Amino acid sequence: MAEMNELHRRAGDLFDAVLRQAGLGVWERPTPCAEWDVRGLVHHVAWSNLWVAPLVHGAALDDVERQLEGDVLGDDPVGAGLRSTAEASDAFDAPGAMDRLVELSRGPTPGRVYCGERMNDLTVHAWDLAAALGLPVELDAECMEAAMDVYRPFEAEGRPAGVFGPSVEVAADADLQTRFLAFWGRRSDWTPPA
Repeated sequence: MAEMNELHRRAGDLFDAVLRQAGLGVWERPTPCAEWDVRGLVHHVAWSNLWVAPLVHGAALDDVERQLEGDVLGDDPVGAGLRSTAEASDAFDAPGAMDRLVELSRGPTPGRVYCGERMNDLTVHAWDLAAALGLPVELDAECMEAAMDVYRPFEAEGRPAGVFGPSVEVAADADLQTRFLAFWGRRSDWTPPA
């Protein structure tokens, strides 16, 4: 399996490929994440990406939070999203980043673990964004497998707490993408409400 920072870059590239197809008139469309429309989803991803470089380079949580208050997308949501993904991938690719302890809200966390969490977020939300835009997307198999390997041991406690979304039943012979989406509480046949 590829190194976690390589998986992160691949997940980011896929998210970016979908984001580049977001044109005028799509920003208020619903997404599979009921709390976000398309702009809200892209803002979440970009805002989360923008934490990476400062934290990997040792910034304090409070300082980063102050820098990222408000709307990080501005008048160019596609450009802002693309720049945020590149910045996060570059930070994780820096020498020593995977082994460095990063200060997260839960405490010091190895960069490799943080990178895996961000990779998963990009993978899940690439599908969310594609579904909202009515686009087909094939998620990266290694990214999905790595994410499920990391998170499956926490499902029993995380599912009732809402960490993974609602339980979604799938056929025993369902393909990897359908199973991955179901793990994160998504139905692979989701379409925007009429």
